Amino acid sequence: MDDDPPRHRGEGAEGRRGRRPFDYGALRGIVLGMIAEEPRHGYELMRAIEERMGGGYSPSPGVIYPTLSWLEDMGYAEPVREAGRKRYAITPEGTAFLAASKPVPPAFRDAAGGHGDRRPPAPEVREAMGDLKHALRRRFAAGVPDPETIETVAAAIRAAARNVENTMTDATTRTVPETAEPAGAAIRELAEVRTAHAARYLGQLCKHFAHKIPAVDYAETSGTIPFAAGTARLAAGPEALRIELEAAPAEMERLRDVVVRHLVRFAFREELAFDWRPA
Repeated sequence: MDDDPPRHRGEGAEGRRGRRPFDYGALRGIVLGMIAEEPRHGYELMRAIEERMGGGYSPSPGVIYPTLSWLEDMGYAEPVREAGRKRYAITPEGTAFLAASKPVPPAFRDAAGGHGDRRPPAPEVREAMGDLKHALRRRFAAGVPDPETIETVAAAIRAAARNVENTMTDATTRTVPETAEPAGAAIRELAEVRTAHAARYLGQLCKHFAHKIPAVDYAETSGTIPFAAGTARLAAGPEALRIELEAAPAEMERLRDVVVRHLVRFAFREELAFDWRPA
């Protein structure tokens, strides 16, 4: 399982946390093995891999979704609908492929049995996490509240998650002078994301970053976001969102990860597939 599919060209070895401890061939085997246990969707796989790696590595959406697309294209996995969500299940061909593949990488197997390289959060963060956990327990101890209260609590947690995430992406979204150019010869990547809500997601993404990057330019069906890492250009059609990224080779994965991560968050009611290729 050492040959990488074309859609992974330009991907580096970094995930959302830490350096990926295995190559793409091994990652495909890990993902296939996990959906052999039970059907899962992209975010379930990301969380499960992070848990088994003890928090030391978490694959980004820009890694997981192309991997699932490749497994589907090869006939090793197939999408199934469960409770309104699209999950992936292994096929008989996938079971045979998994049986003939290399064993699970030691880095993944060892981390799954221990705690990996996870660093404990700062004491202040642990205390805040505990406060949230206890507040939720107290709030729900008397029974399930009404739907309006549930939505209010969920919205508060989502807002807190966004605030934390924003503090982690400030370095990527920091405004740079308009005359600045990415270091090295710039490369371009393109993805056509199938969705009936392209214009909505384009507007959400541009408006989100316009608060941090004054040079963001967007209209109803097009937008340009000049990140510090590179430039994202978007065009919304009736059936797809076209994303073109331009950055130095060393910055491309960082730029791709920020764009994909935010779009996936905005499109929480559907599962977007990103098939990146050189532009």
